[in-house]
Amino acid sequence: MKKIPYKIHLVYLSLILLLASCCSVMRVTKQPETTVSGIKFLDEYIMPLNQNFQNTIVGGLSGIDYDARSGQYYMISDDPSQFSMARIYKATIDIKENKIDTVRLTGVIPILQESGQQYPKYGTVKNLKPDGESVRYSPKGKRLIWSNEGERLFKNGDSLIIQPSLTFISPAGKFIDTISLPKGFHFTKVDYGPRKNALFEGLTYAEDYKTLYASLEEPLYQDGHEALFEYDKAITRILKFDVASKKNIGQYAYNLDELPVNPVSESDWNINGISEILAINAHTLLVMERAWAKGHDDHSFIRLYMVDLNGAENEIDNTSFFEIPPKPLKKKLLFNFDSLDTHIDNFEGMTFGPDLPNGHKSLIFCVDNNFAKIQVQQFFLFEVMP
Repeated sequence: MKKIPYKIHLVYLSLILLLASCCSVMRVTKQPETTVSGIKFLDEYIMPLNQNFQNTIVGGLSGIDYDARSGQYYMISDDPSQFSMARIYKATIDIKENKIDTVRLTGVIPILQESGQQYPKYGTVKNLKPDGESVRYSPKGKRLIWSNEGERLFKNGDSLIIQPSLTFISPAGKFIDTISLPKGFHFTKVDYGPRKNALFEGLTYAEDYKTLYASLEEPLYQDGHEALFEYDKAITRILKFDVASKKNIGQYAYNLDELPVNPVSESDWNINGISEILAINAHTLLVMERAWAKGHDDHSFIRLYMVDLNGAENEIDNTSFFEIPPKPLKKKLLFNFDSLDTHIDNFEGMTFGPDLPNGHKSLIFCVDNNFAKIQVQQFFLFEVMP
Protein backbone atom coordinates (compact mmCIF):
# COMPACT_ATOMS: atom_id res chain seq x y z
CA MET A 1 0.00 0.00 0.00
CA LYS A 2 1.23 3.45 -0.96
CA LYS A 3 2.19 5.58 2.04
CA ILE A 4 0.81 9.10 2.40
CA PRO A 5 3.60 11.63 2.98
CA TYR A 6 3.92 12.99 6.52
CA LYS A 7 3.29 16.59 5.39
CA ILE A 8 0.01 15.58 3.76
CA HIS A 9 -1.00 13.93 7.04
CA LEU A 10 -0.40 17.25 8.75
CA VAL A 11 -2.50 19.08 6.16
CA TYR A 12 -5.40 16.64 6.61
CA LEU A 13 -5.11 16.90 10.39
CA SER A 14 -5.13 20.70 10.22
CA LEU A 15 -8.23 20.66 8.02
CA ILE A 16 -10.01 18.29 10.40
CA LEU A 17 -9.15 20.47 13.39
CA LEU A 18 -10.27 23.60 11.51
CA LEU A 19 -13.60 22.03 10.58
CA ALA A 20 -14.11 20.81 14.15
CA SER A 21 -13.32 24.26 15.44
CA CYS A 22 -15.82 25.86 13.03
CA CYS A 23 -18.50 23.39 14.05
CA SER A 24 -17.76 24.13 17.70
CA VAL A 25 -18.08 27.87 17.09
CA MET A 26 -21.37 27.32 15.27
CA ARG A 27 -22.68 25.33 18.20
CA VAL A 28 -21.56 27.99 20.65
CA THR A 29 -22.99 30.97 18.79
CA LYS A 30 -26.23 29.50 17.50
CA GLN A 31 -29.06 31.10 19.45
CA PRO A 32 -31.90 28.73 20.41
CA GLU A 33 -35.29 29.46 18.88
CA THR A 34 -38.72 28.08 19.68
CA THR A 35 -42.44 28.55 19.25
CA VAL A 36 -44.86 29.42 22.03
CA SER A 37 -48.59 28.70 22.07
CA GLY A 38 -48.98 29.19 25.81
CA ILE A 39 -47.29 28.81 29.19
CA LYS A 40 -48.21 26.66 32.19
CA PHE A 41 -47.39 27.58 35.79
CA LEU A 42 -45.31 24.96 37.59
CA ASP A 43 -43.77 26.39 40.75
CA GLU A 44 -42.91 29.38 42.94
CA TYR A 45 -39.69 29.67 44.90
CA ILE A 46 -38.91 32.29 47.57
CA MET A 47 -35.35 33.25 48.48
CA PRO A 48 -34.51 34.47 51.98
CA LEU A 49 -35.00 38.23 52.09
CA ASN A 50 -31.89 40.45 51.92
CA GLN A 51 -29.43 37.64 52.61
CA ASN A 52 -25.69 38.28 52.52
CA PHE A 53 -23.45 36.76 49.86
CA GLN A 54 -19.77 37.56 49.35
CA ASN A 55 -20.02 40.85 51.25
CA THR A 56 -23.13 42.00 49.37
CA ILE A 57 -26.80 42.23 50.30
CA VAL A 58 -28.82 40.15 47.84
CA GLY A 59 -31.81 42.01 46.44
CA GLY A 60 -33.15 44.27 43.73
CA LEU A 61 -32.91 41.50 41.14
CA SER A 62 -34.13 43.32 38.05
CA GLY A 63 -32.94 41.07 35.23
CA ILE A 64 -32.04 37.43 34.66
CA ASP A 65 -30.44 35.53 31.78
CA TYR A 66 -29.47 31.90 31.22
CA ASP A 67 -26.51 30.48 29.32
CA ALA A 68 -27.53 26.96 28.35
CA ARG A 69 -23.95 25.99 27.42
CA SER A 70 -22.63 26.47 30.95
CA GLY A 71 -25.87 26.20 32.94
CA GLN A 72 -25.00 29.63 34.33
CA TYR A 73 -27.57 32.28 35.24
CA TYR A 74 -26.78 35.99 35.43
CA MET A 75 -28.93 38.25 37.63
CA ILE A 76 -28.43 42.02 37.82
CA SER A 77 -29.22 44.05 40.93
CA ASP A 78 -30.58 47.59 40.57
CA ASP A 79 -28.77 48.64 43.72
CA PRO A 80 -27.12 51.99 42.78
CA SER A 81 -24.15 51.15 45.03
CA GLN A 82 -26.27 52.11 48.01
CA PHE A 83 -26.27 48.80 49.91
CA SER A 84 -23.36 47.13 48.11
CA MET A 85 -21.33 47.66 44.95
CA ALA A 86 -23.08 47.73 41.56
CA ARG A 87 -23.16 44.06 40.61
CA ILE A 88 -24.36 41.06 38.68
CA TYR A 89 -24.81 37.73 40.43
CA LYS A 90 -23.88 34.39 38.93
CA ALA A 91 -26.19 31.56 39.98
CA THR A 92 -27.44 28.07 39.32
CA ILE A 93 -31.11 27.12 39.54
CA ASP A 94 -31.76 23.47 40.28
CA ILE A 95 -35.04 22.20 38.81
CA LYS A 96 -36.25 18.81 40.01
CA GLU A 97 -39.56 17.18 39.11
CA ASN A 98 -40.76 20.42 37.49
CA LYS A 99 -40.09 22.44 40.64
CA ILE A 100 -37.37 24.88 41.63
CA ASP A 101 -35.38 22.98 44.23
CA THR A 102 -32.71 25.63 44.89
CA VAL A 103 -31.53 29.01 43.65
CA ARG A 104 -27.84 28.95 44.48
CA LEU A 105 -25.63 32.04 44.11
CA THR A 106 -22.15 31.13 42.87
CA GLY A 107 -20.38 34.45 42.32
CA VAL A 108 -20.52 38.24 42.16
CA ILE A 109 -19.45 40.31 39.14
CA PRO A 110 -18.68 43.95 40.02
CA ILE A 111 -19.94 46.32 37.32
CA LEU A 112 -16.99 48.58 36.58
CA GLN A 113 -16.80 52.02 35.04
CA GLU A 114 -14.82 52.74 31.87
CA SER A 115 -11.95 53.81 34.15
CA GLY A 116 -11.86 50.29 35.60
CA GLN A 117 -13.04 51.52 38.99
CA GLN A 118 -16.14 50.44 40.87
CA TYR A 119 -18.98 52.92 41.07
CA PRO A 120 -18.71 55.08 44.21
CA LYS A 121 -21.19 54.72 47.04
CA TYR A 122 -24.52 56.20 46.04
CA GLY A 123 -24.78 59.91 46.76
CA THR A 124 -21.08 60.59 47.19
CA VAL A 125 -20.54 61.64 43.56
CA LYS A 126 -23.38 63.68 42.12
CA ASN A 127 -23.17 62.70 38.45
CA LEU A 128 -22.71 58.94 38.89
CA LYS A 129 -25.49 56.45 39.47
CA PRO A 130 -25.63 52.85 38.21
CA ASP A 131 -29.22 51.60 37.98
CA GLY A 132 -29.13 48.15 36.38
CA GLU A 133 -32.45 47.01 34.99
CA SER A 134 -31.70 44.20 32.52
CA VAL A 135 -28.78 41.94 31.62
CA ARG A 136 -28.12 39.56 28.73
CA TYR A 137 -25.17 37.28 27.94
CA SER A 138 -23.86 36.62 24.44
CA PRO A 139 -21.72 33.49 23.98
CA LYS A 140 -20.82 34.83 20.54
CA GLY A 141 -18.86 37.70 22.01
CA LYS A 142 -18.46 36.15 25.46
CA ARG A 143 -19.71 39.35 27.03
CA LEU A 144 -22.63 40.79 28.95
CA ILE A 145 -24.75 43.83 28.16
CA TRP A 146 -26.57 45.76 30.86
CA SER A 147 -28.98 48.66 30.81
CA ASN A 148 -28.44 51.62 33.11
CA GLU A 149 -31.59 53.65 33.70
CA GLY A 150 -29.67 56.75 34.80
CA GLU A 151 -31.39 59.56 36.69
CA ARG A 152 -33.58 62.58 36.02
CA LEU A 153 -34.27 64.38 39.28
CA PHE A 154 -35.43 67.88 40.12
CA LYS A 155 -35.55 68.72 43.81
CA ASN A 156 -35.41 71.93 45.79
CA GLY A 157 -34.37 73.94 42.75
CA ASP A 158 -31.50 71.57 41.98
CA SER A 159 -31.34 69.23 38.99
CA LEU A 160 -29.58 65.93 38.48
CA ILE A 161 -29.21 64.45 35.00
CA ILE A 162 -27.39 61.11 34.56
CA GLN A 163 -27.86 59.78 31.06
CA PRO A 164 -29.09 56.22 30.47
CA SER A 165 -26.84 53.71 28.74
CA LEU A 166 -26.55 50.28 27.18
CA THR A 167 -23.10 48.95 28.01
CA PHE A 168 -21.09 45.86 27.07
CA ILE A 169 -18.89 44.40 29.81
CA SER A 170 -16.70 41.33 30.13
CA PRO A 171 -17.70 38.34 32.32
CA ALA A 172 -15.39 39.90 34.91
CA GLY A 173 -17.33 43.19 34.80
CA LYS A 174 -14.79 45.25 32.84
CA PHE A 175 -16.10 47.95 30.50
CA ILE A 176 -15.90 47.03 26.79
CA ASP A 177 -18.07 49.47 24.87
CA THR A 178 -21.36 51.32 24.93
CA ILE A 179 -24.17 51.84 22.40
CA SER A 180 -24.88 55.39 21.29
CA LEU A 181 -28.53 56.18 21.95
CA PRO A 182 -30.64 57.73 19.17
CA LYS A 183 -31.72 61.35 19.20
CA GLY A 184 -34.67 61.90 21.52
CA PHE A 185 -33.66 59.20 24.02
CA HIS A 186 -31.55 61.34 26.34
CA PHE A 187 -32.76 63.01 29.53
CA THR A 188 -33.43 66.73 29.29
CA LYS A 189 -34.54 69.42 31.73
CA VAL A 190 -37.77 69.93 29.78
CA ASP A 191 -40.61 67.55 28.97
CA TYR A 192 -38.78 65.97 26.05
CA GLY A 193 -37.04 62.61 25.95
CA PRO A 194 -37.58 59.78 28.42
CA ARG A 195 -39.36 60.02 31.75
CA LYS A 196 -37.64 59.31 35.06
CA ASN A 197 -37.42 55.57 35.85
CA ALA A 198 -39.00 54.72 32.48
CA LEU A 199 -36.04 53.73 30.34
CA PHE A 200 -34.60 50.46 29.04
CA GLU A 201 -36.16 47.95 31.43
CA GLY A 202 -36.05 45.21 28.78
CA LEU A 203 -33.24 43.72 26.67
CA THR A 204 -33.04 40.62 24.49
CA TYR A 205 -30.80 39.21 21.79
CA ALA A 206 -32.16 37.72 18.57
CA GLU A 207 -30.93 36.36 15.22
CA ASP A 208 -27.94 34.45 16.62
CA TYR A 209 -26.97 37.39 18.84
CA LYS A 210 -26.60 39.72 15.84
CA THR A 211 -29.63 41.79 16.88
CA LEU A 212 -30.39 43.45 20.20
CA TYR A 213 -33.86 44.68 21.16
CA ALA A 214 -34.32 47.23 23.95
CA SER A 215 -37.72 48.28 25.30
CA LEU A 216 -38.71 51.55 26.97
CA GLU A 217 -40.83 51.03 30.04
CA GLU A 218 -43.07 54.06 29.37
CA PRO A 219 -43.65 56.51 26.51
CA LEU A 220 -41.22 59.30 25.71
CA TYR A 221 -42.62 62.72 26.55
CA GLN A 222 -42.92 63.48 22.83
CA ASP A 223 -44.89 60.27 22.31
CA GLY A 224 -47.77 61.21 24.59
CA HIS A 225 -49.16 60.45 28.03
CA GLU A 226 -48.21 57.43 30.12
CA ALA A 227 -50.78 54.70 30.90
CA LEU A 228 -53.56 55.67 33.32
CA PHE A 229 -56.68 54.12 34.77
CA GLU A 230 -59.27 54.04 31.95
CA TYR A 231 -56.65 55.31 29.48
CA ASP A 232 -55.30 52.66 27.11
CA LYS A 233 -53.72 54.88 24.43
CA ALA A 234 -50.20 55.09 25.90
CA ILE A 235 -47.60 54.04 23.33
CA THR A 236 -43.98 53.24 24.11
CA ARG A 237 -41.15 51.99 21.89
CA ILE A 238 -39.13 48.83 21.28
CA LEU A 239 -35.78 49.60 19.64
CA LYS A 240 -33.78 47.31 17.37
CA PHE A 241 -29.97 47.56 17.25
CA ASP A 242 -27.44 45.91 14.96
CA VAL A 243 -24.90 44.50 17.42
CA ALA A 244 -21.88 44.65 15.10
CA SER A 245 -22.30 48.33 14.19
CA LYS A 246 -24.10 49.26 17.43
CA LYS A 247 -26.53 51.30 15.32
CA ASN A 248 -30.25 51.71 15.90
CA ILE A 249 -31.95 50.25 12.82
CA GLY A 250 -35.56 50.00 13.95
CA GLN A 251 -38.15 51.39 16.33
CA TYR A 252 -41.56 49.84 16.88
CA ALA A 253 -44.63 51.28 18.57
CA TYR A 254 -46.09 49.24 21.43
CA ASN A 255 -49.52 50.07 22.85
CA LEU A 256 -49.62 49.63 26.64
CA ASP A 257 -52.67 48.45 28.56
CA GLU A 258 -54.45 50.92 30.79
CA LEU A 259 -53.64 50.91 34.49
CA PRO A 260 -55.85 47.99 35.63
CA VAL A 261 -57.03 49.59 38.89
CA ASN A 262 -57.75 53.10 40.10
CA PRO A 263 -54.98 54.39 42.41
CA VAL A 264 -55.98 56.09 45.64
CA SER A 265 -53.55 58.92 44.85
CA GLU A 266 -52.82 60.18 41.36
CA SER A 267 -49.80 62.15 42.56
CA ASP A 268 -48.01 59.00 43.72
CA TRP A 269 -46.02 56.50 41.65
CA ASN A 270 -48.57 54.68 39.50
CA ILE A 271 -47.43 52.83 36.42
CA ASN A 272 -48.03 50.32 33.69
CA GLY A 273 -45.09 49.69 31.40
CA ILE A 274 -42.85 47.12 29.75
CA SER A 275 -40.82 45.40 32.46
CA GLU A 276 -38.88 42.92 30.27
CA ILE A 277 -38.77 41.42 26.78
CA LEU A 278 -37.50 38.06 25.53
CA ALA A 279 -36.96 36.84 21.96
CA ILE A 280 -38.70 33.61 21.01
CA ASN A 281 -37.14 33.59 17.55
CA ALA A 282 -35.76 36.08 15.03
CA HIS A 283 -38.99 38.09 14.77
CA THR A 284 -41.19 37.21 17.77
CA LEU A 285 -40.91 38.67 21.26
CA LEU A 286 -42.46 38.01 24.64
CA VAL A 287 -43.37 41.31 26.30
CA MET A 288 -44.01 41.52 30.05
CA GLU A 289 -46.21 44.42 31.18
CA ARG A 290 -46.02 45.29 34.87
CA ALA A 291 -48.52 47.61 36.57
CA TRP A 292 -48.72 49.00 40.08
CA ALA A 293 -51.13 51.47 41.67
CA LYS A 294 -51.04 53.19 45.05
CA GLY A 295 -53.41 51.69 47.60
CA HIS A 296 -53.68 48.14 46.22
CA ASP A 297 -51.79 46.18 48.86
CA ASP A 298 -48.46 46.41 47.04
CA HIS A 299 -49.82 43.97 44.49
CA SER A 300 -48.29 44.05 41.01
CA PHE A 301 -50.37 43.28 37.93
CA ILE A 302 -48.40 41.21 35.42
CA ARG A 303 -49.47 40.31 31.91
CA LEU A 304 -47.37 38.48 29.35
CA TYR A 305 -47.93 39.29 25.68
CA MET A 306 -46.48 38.06 22.40
CA VAL A 307 -45.72 40.33 19.42
CA ASP A 308 -44.57 39.49 15.90
CA LEU A 309 -42.30 42.01 14.19
CA ASN A 310 -42.78 40.50 10.74
CA GLY A 311 -44.37 43.18 8.60
CA ALA A 312 -44.42 45.65 11.49
CA GLU A 313 -44.15 49.36 10.78
CA ASN A 314 -40.65 50.74 11.43
CA GLU A 315 -41.21 54.06 13.20
CA ILE A 316 -37.55 55.06 13.39
CA ASP A 317 -38.19 58.34 11.54
CA ASN A 318 -41.29 59.20 13.58
CA THR A 319 -40.00 61.68 16.16
CA SER A 320 -43.35 62.18 17.92
CA PHE A 321 -46.15 59.65 18.25
CA PHE A 322 -48.25 62.46 19.69
CA GLU A 323 -47.98 64.47 16.48
CA ILE A 324 -47.88 61.53 14.04
CA PRO A 325 -49.89 58.55 15.35
CA PRO A 326 -47.98 55.32 14.65
CA LYS A 327 -49.12 51.84 13.71
CA PRO A 328 -48.60 49.81 16.92
CA LEU A 329 -47.54 46.19 17.03
CA LYS A 330 -50.32 43.63 17.28
CA LYS A 331 -50.08 41.87 20.61
CA LYS A 332 -51.55 38.59 21.85
CA LEU A 333 -52.20 37.92 25.54
CA LEU A 334 -50.32 34.80 26.57
CA PHE A 335 -50.80 34.79 30.35
CA ASN A 336 -52.41 36.92 33.04
CA PHE A 337 -50.66 36.43 36.38
CA ASP A 338 -53.84 37.44 38.22
CA SER A 339 -55.05 33.93 37.42
CA LEU A 340 -52.56 32.53 39.94
CA ASP A 341 -53.65 32.06 43.53
CA THR A 342 -50.52 33.61 45.03
CA HIS A 343 -48.98 36.97 45.83
CA ILE A 344 -47.66 38.74 42.73
CA ASP A 345 -44.79 41.08 43.48
CA ASN A 346 -42.53 43.34 41.42
CA PHE A 347 -41.71 41.11 38.43
CA GLU A 348 -38.77 42.43 36.41
CA GLY A 349 -36.68 39.54 35.00
CA MET A 350 -37.49 36.83 32.45
CA THR A 351 -35.44 34.15 30.71
CA PHE A 352 -35.76 30.76 29.10
CA GLY A 353 -34.23 28.08 31.31
CA PRO A 354 -33.24 24.47 30.61
CA ASP A 355 -35.47 21.97 28.85
CA LEU A 356 -37.89 20.09 31.07
CA PRO A 357 -38.02 16.27 31.16
CA ASN A 358 -40.78 16.24 28.50
CA GLY A 359 -38.60 18.26 26.13
CA HIS A 360 -40.51 21.51 26.55
CA LYS A 361 -38.61 24.67 27.40
CA SER A 362 -38.82 26.25 30.82
CA LEU A 363 -39.48 29.94 31.41
CA ILE A 364 -38.22 31.59 34.61
CA PHE A 365 -39.23 34.94 36.13
CA CYS A 366 -37.55 36.82 38.97
CA VAL A 367 -38.76 39.63 41.23
CA ASP A 368 -37.11 42.87 42.29
CA ASN A 369 -37.83 43.10 46.01
CA ASN A 370 -36.57 46.72 46.24
CA PHE A 371 -34.65 45.68 49.40
CA ALA A 372 -37.96 46.17 51.22
CA LYS A 373 -39.00 44.21 54.30
CA ILE A 374 -42.60 43.96 53.10
CA GLN A 375 -41.68 42.44 49.71
CA VAL A 376 -40.52 38.95 48.76
CA GLN A 377 -37.75 37.65 46.49
CA GLN A 378 -39.76 35.37 44.23
CA PHE A 379 -38.85 33.11 41.31
CA PHE A 380 -41.57 31.58 39.13
CA LEU A 381 -41.18 28.52 36.90
CA PHE A 382 -43.35 27.93 33.85
CA GLU A 383 -43.52 25.27 31.15
CA VAL A 384 -43.56 26.58 27.58
CA MET A 385 -46.19 24.94 25.41
CA PRO A 386 -44.85 24.80 21.80
